Amino acid sequence: MSAPVVLPEAQIQEITRRYSGVSVEALKAVLCPILSPIESLEKTIVRLPGQSHYRASFTVRITPQNRVAVQRGRTGKFVPQACGAGELWREIAKGRIIEVNTATGIASGEVYTGGTRSELEQALSVLQPTDLLEIDQFGAAAKVLSGLAEYYLVETALAAGYEVRRMPEDMARHLGSYTNYDFDFSKNGVTKKIELKSLWGTNTAFARLIHSTTTQPPGDPATWTADQKRNYYPTSSCKFSTQDIFAVSLFLRTGDIRNFAFARSVPRDVQPYGLPRAQAFPEHVNQNPICELGNGSWFATIDEVWNLA
Repeated sequence: MSAPVVLPEAQIQEITRRYSGVSVEALKAVLCPILSPIESLEKTIVRLPGQSHYRASFTVRITPQNRVAVQRGRTGKFVPQACGAGELWREIAKGRIIEVNTATGIASGEVYTGGTRSELEQALSVLQPTDLLEIDQFGAAAKVLSGLAEYYLVETALAAGYEVRRMPEDMARHLGSYTNYDFDFSKNGVTKKIELKSLWGTNTAFARLIHSTTTQPPGDPATWTADQKRNYYPTSSCKFSTQDIFAVSLFLRTGDIRNFAFARSVPRDVQPYGLPRAQAFPEHVNQNPICELGNGSWFATIDEVWNLA
């Protein structure tokens, strides 16, 4: 178990300086998802008429701590009991609240994975009645995770001797077009474009290499400018040409925010270490490729992918 972090008063003041009047309790509520003990767990797997997913069942007790967040339709993640004591975070399965009975003080829901029946069976073989339902009550966990992943990617790159520049999240039109990638890394006079992504939450064996779709520019494609072509995304997959390297946070698999996998953004039919193309859009990468360190495409360090031909 990791030792608890005790912050000096000066650091607490620095963390809270932007938010006048904020309390440590408020920060905890926003940054730390609620952990609710499982009240009961029924591992029988069913697929209800009209639904495509397999599910088991669970209940949790409604408490003063979770009653604001425990509502019909709310989703969360089942994590090991040890996570509540500071052990590494790990998702076992997903949970969704189906019914809230305020008279009995019990909320019931479904256990699911979003995958196959066998995947749910595997998750249920691990899930125990002593485990916890984690609910992100104020919707901040995903953004905090994304920001922390960026921070540790930058720290990793700086420690390896790279110069790092963070691209802006948006770009005023009079300053040029949006870059569509996250970082420039430079070393020994060479600069490469880096895009940071995560694992696929539904199945963490896969990376999630997605991009927002954009509106098709007007007119004949032959007349489009270079910027129009570069910024047109007809599908929600990243383009190979936008970045040189993908960095994928492995947190959802390992529970350690410092873990990454790196791959070159090149088609597999062009280089043996490349990634598969999207079937209907060959200029785009398959948005859910297998992400396995040591499989020939994914590497544990930036240096390993930096000098690939």
